[in-house]
Amino acid sequence: MSDEHFEKRLIDLESKNSFQESELLDMSKAIIDQSARIEKLEATIRALREKVKELSGDGQSQLPLDERPPHY
Repeated sequence: MSDEHFEKRLIDLESKNSFQESELLDMSKAIIDQSARIEKLEATIRALREKVKELSGDGQSQLPLDERPPHY
């Protein structure tokens, strides 16, 4: 094989490596952003659960689950 062939292969490999490094950085950034969004959503869910508990009094529903409604 000629030196020109090896040089072309080397350039191709360096190009592919550079592309992959760029893609990995982009994916890492996306994962970090998604993690932040998930943490924010989890905090919102916790706050909403607390609000529901506050609004329902002691955390129990007003009627027992097995009680029939008055129209029966």
